[in-house]
Order: sequence, then C-alpha cells, then structure tokens
Amino acid sequence: MIEMEDHTSDLSEARIPFLDYKTYTDRVFFLPSKDGANDVMITGKLDIPEGRRATVAQALNQFSNLLNSKTFLINFIRTLEGRSDFNARAKVYFASLLTVALHGKLEYYTDIMRTLLLELMEQYVQSKNPKLMLRRSETVVERMLCNWMSICLYQFLK
Repeated sequence: MIEMEDHTSDLSEARIPFLDYKTYTDRVFFLPSKDGANDVMITGKLDIPEGRRATVAQALNQFSNLLNSKTFLINFIRTLEGRSDFNARAKVYFASLLTVALHGKLEYYTDIMRTLLLELMEQYVQSKNPKLMLRRSETVVERMLCNWMSICLYQFLK
C-alpha cells in the first residue's frame, strides 16, 4: 500500500527547471540560431573597427533618441508595415528588437503598443472580420503584444 506522505516528500524535492530572465527573453524574442553563442542579438557584442566606433556610438544614440519619439516610432512602424518586402519573419524580428530597445521603458512601450492595437482593431472592424484579429502574428504590433505578455508573465511562470 502506498502512503500519501511518500508522494508528497517526492514532490518537495523535485523542482521544475526554469530559465533565468535573460535566457528566457533571448529564446522568446529571437529564434535560436545555429551559432547562438556568437549571435550579436544574444551577446550584444558588435565587431566594429576602432576608427568607426565613435561614429557608430553617436548614430546609435541619435537613433535611440528617435525611438523615444512616439510620433516617429509609430510612423516608422507604419512605413515598415506598408512595404511589400517586409515579410512576417522580418516583422517578428523587428518587434523583438524594438522590445529589447524599449525594455527599460515599459510604460512607453505599452503606450506605443496600445496606440497601434487601437489602429489594428479599427482596421479589422472596417474590414468586417474582427474575429480574425490576433489569430496569427502578422503585424509588428501583434508580436509586440506577445513579447509584452512574455515580459509581464515571467514572474508568474517562474
């Protein structure tokens, strides 16, 4: 006969394995590549010649300032979405890059996402197919929403 105490003692010793936050977000935001240990998105290490580092740092700082402008960012996303060569994989990758870039400013990120989601809802209502919304991650904002949920739910998953 099996006692209940035998089973409860086994449960307290075993733990569900979980990933640390950085590894979790790397895997959720960016598809694992064959060369994941050297992937620039994972390591954050760019191989820039010494003579160009100051120029690149200044350009990245200016681009960061542009990303902090709500008007610019929304128009930038709309412009990218309007391009025919901006495929679904590129949209997912761009949304992940944007999530990482704005990770420290989740309130701003949420505001951008909310604005874009309201526009997306309006498009679906006008097209008479509101039931199809959020079925597939076909837009940048849908992937932003998935990333946002992944960030917000990490503590509860852990």
